[in-house]
Amino acid sequence: MTSPPGTDAALPEAGGREVVHFDRLRRRLSRRSRGLSGVNVAPMIDMTFLLLIFFVVTTTFEKREGVLSTRMPAETAAAPPLPVKPVVIRLSPAGGEAELAVIAVEPTDQKPGDFRRLYEVLVELRGRPGFDDQTPVIVRAEGDVIWDHLVNAWNAAIRAGYQNIAFAES
Repeated sequence: MTSPPGTDAALPEAGGREVVHFDRLRRRLSRRSRGLSGVNVAPMIDMTFLLLIFFVVTTTFEKREGVLSTRMPAETAAAPPLPVKPVVIRLSPAGGEAELAVIAVEPTDQKPGDFRRLYEVLVELRGRPGFDDQTPVIVRAEGDVIWDHLVNAWNAAIRAGYQNIAFAES
């Protein structure tokens, strides 16, 4: 009994034993059924090169941004003089009482009677040449002035638009 080639059939041999012949189809199927465990990277490499070529071709190079024209005007305006000293708000007790305070503003000789008037003096001072919102303002308390007066002077300077405000000890 002979089987057609390419099949897996048991054939008797002369020794009385059956011999199983190797089947090529089964071998092919078993290789395919196992599958490859790796990832096919050829399409990814192709896409990478296509994107690289696209960006190289479509990129436009312009002149450097660091090169700026530096034409100065023929006439320069005189800058206002900067203040030599900061604005100092001095608070001292009135008549030895801590409840009342005397307010003095330097570099002016003005002594506002209350913190609303202090705000007006600071706004007026800020409008002068050389004074701006970055001019330092120092709030200095002398003696036993209560904390509320320091906070009110600080708030007046903030409302007047100053941004560089500090406390100082006497």
